[in-house]
Amino acid sequence: MNKTNRVGAVFFAIGILIIAFMLYNLGWHALVDNLQKVGWWIFLIIATRLLMYPLNTMAWRTLSYLNEEEKKRVSWWRMFRLTISGYAINYITPVMALGGEPYRIMAMKKDLGVKRATSSVLNYAMMHILSHFVFWIIGFLLLIFFEYSKVPRFIFISSLVFILLSIIAIIYIVRAYKKGIIVGFFKFLLKIPLLNRVVSKKMTPEFKQTLTDTDKQFTDLYNYHRKEFYKSLFLETMSRILSCAEILVILLAVGCSIDIIDSIIIVTETSLIANIGFVFPMQVGIREGGLALALATVGIPGSLGVVAGIITRISELAWIIIGVVMIKFKRFGKHEYDG
Repeated sequence: MNKTNRVGAVFFAIGILIIAFMLYNLGWHALVDNLQKVGWWIFLIIATRLLMYPLNTMAWRTLSYLNEEEKKRVSWWRMFRLTISGYAINYITPVMALGGEPYRIMAMKKDLGVKRATSSVLNYAMMHILSHFVFWIIGFLLLIFFEYSKVPRFIFISSLVFILLSIIAIIYIVRAYKKGIIVGFFKFLLKIPLLNRVVSKKMTPEFKQTLTDTDKQFTDLYNYHRKEFYKSLFLETMSRILSCAEILVILLAVGCSIDIIDSIIIVTETSLIANIGFVFPMQVGIREGGLALALATVGIPGSLGVVAGIITRISELAWIIIGVVMIKFKRFGKHEYDG
């Protein structure tokens, strides 16, 4: 078994352990009780993520600049599988996005080379973060304009603050795209006591050149491929908007009718609170509280937050299982079964 497949096997084993842990924590009775509440709706709830994953794949593919030969080696379907399995790893990684990205780089490096694979994956990771702030601006603007008379004043003020912070974050990220990200990040690490010793040992001339070359592909994206930059941002933001269909269908399943605007507001508040608690695997307990608060904001009993939260986790669990299975049986694509 070669190194790439060994990495896949490790991710698969970790995924199985986390799935077992999640099922144990969720509890068999809670699982059955909540599945009974939604009945056959659960299949539609799980299927709603098929609205977002293709757009995620298209956004990533847009930033990969594949030529015709590379498109044959790295097909759309292969990147689609890597998108799902990469997100599955991110869901079960204690600190978000520290598992799925290395996995995707390992999967792509044989066909694109280390530099291209790294820049492709990291460009998409940055775009994923950037779209988060764009989505939050949209959500809080909708909250202000459509729920102004319903929400307490402190939520209204908080919404304005979060919009301002999101705008500042977007400006900072775009500025980083213009000037580079990776070299500056490693220079920052060199200023941190104790950590600087570890990082300095890595800073060989070859490693510095790799950082510079990879950083150049970041700056080239915004400075010379502005069309692809905005196309990817649009696709990634649309995927976030379409992901709101999940909470819409969940609430419909339990007899609570809402519209797409309410669902965007709910997901905006929930995702913000969940990202504040990003250090917890799957934001255990954090998301349920955020969901209860978000539901109350649009006039829905907060008590439904527990039910909706559990159903959301069941849907996530289903996609984690799908992603983990893809790691095992479609590990890194046919080109890497050579060892």
